Amino acid sequence: MIKKFRVFLSPIEGQEKWLNEKATEGLKLSGAGRFIYEFKKCKPNQYQYAVDYIGNKSNIQRKEYESFLDDIDINYYEMPLNICQFSIGRVKFRSYANRGGKIATSSGMINRELLILERENNGKPFNIYSNVKDKIMSLKERRKPHIYLLIFMVLMELYNDFIGKPFIDISYFSNRNSLDKNTLSIFLGIIAIISMVRIVRLSLSIKTLNKKTSIQQ
Repeated sequence: MIKKFRVFLSPIEGQEKWLNEKATEGLKLSGAGRFIYEFKKCKPNQYQYAVDYIGNKSNIQRKEYESFLDDIDINYYEMPLNICQFSIGRVKFRSYANRGGKIATSSGMINRELLILERENNGKPFNIYSNVKDKIMSLKERRKPHIYLLIFMVLMELYNDFIGKPFIDISYFSNRNSLDKNTLSIFLGIIAIISMVRIVRLSLSIKTLNKKTSIQQ
């Protein structure tokens, strides 16, 4: 058993590329945790990997999708999307999810936002979308959480600026009235910038695929 530690800034494209690189080296995925991946040796290029975002689905839809994958002999590993989000015994409201999937629990969709798909290499590209329109829809679904997060960060910053009362108690600093507010603004700004970058990247990918669709028509 070979274990590797890995953190991805791009959890879908980056993770997919890295797993296929490992498969090229002769390593087959045998287990996946939040940061630790387990591999066993196989023939080089024996397996192919793809990563699919399912965070917008309800728990019932996830189970149906996983049942479909079982039927077509595609192995899968459930993965969380958000790093450092531990959700044991929690309920979360997801405004960006599909109808029926907005309420997520730790026994349902929390920490199951991604699926690593694995199949034996048949010499063909491992495309999980049947057409360009499906790919565009997937990118739009992936963009939704970042848009909601950005809006939430902006609202939090407005509260921080105009209400003036810090709603996060940081007791490590002596000058709490000024430093806490500034520290919180920096923290919110970093998250907002990361969200904006991801929104722009996904929007550019959608725009490129829309142009391709227009050309084909």
